[in-house]
Amino acid sequence: MRMNIVLTFTIVFAAIMMIVAVMNRHKCSQLLNELDDSKTKLNDLEDEKDFLQQQVSVLTQRGGISESTVLALAGEITRMENNLHHMEEVPGRKQVMKALERMKSAFQAEEYTIVPLLGHPYVEGMNVKAVFVPDEGLEEGSSVIVSVQKPQVNYRGKMIQAATITVGQNIQ
Repeated sequence: MRMNIVLTFTIVFAAIMMIVAVMNRHKCSQLLNELDDSKTKLNDLEDEKDFLQQQVSVLTQRGGISESTVLALAGEITRMENNLHHMEEVPGRKQVMKALERMKSAFQAEEYTIVPLLGHPYVEGMNVKAVFVPDEGLEEGSSVIVSVQKPQVNYRGKMIQAATITVGQNIQ
C-alpha cells in the first residue's frame, strides 16, 4: 500500500514537472517570437534611418534642402521617434536614437529645428492641433503629449509648420 502511494506521488510529481516544463517552453517560445518581432521593427527603423541620413547628406551637398523636403524628413524622423518611444528596450535601440539625434543636428546645421514634444506636458495655449484622449494611467489633473503625428518645425526660430499631436489627459 505504501509503495502504491509513493509510486502515485512520483507519477503525479513527474506529470506536474512535465506540465511546468511545457508551459515554460511555450512561454520561452512566445518571448523569442516577441524579441524577433522587436528586432524586425528595429531593423526596419535602422533601414529608414540610413535612408534618411543618405538623403540629408545628398541634399546638403547640393547646396541646401528645400522646405518641402525638410518637412517630409522631419515627419519621418518624428514617426521613428514615436515608434521608438512605444517600443521596449531591444539591442540596437540606443544606436538608432543617437542616429536620429545626429539627423536632427544636420537639420540644425541648415537652421531648421524639430521641436521635441513627445512625452512633454501639454500646456493650454500651445500653437498646435491637438486631439485629446483620456488616460487614467496619468497623474490626476495632468496632460501629456503621447503621440506626434506632424512635428513642429522652425526655420531660424520662426515656425514654418505647426505640430499635430495627441494628448493623453487624466482630468476629472
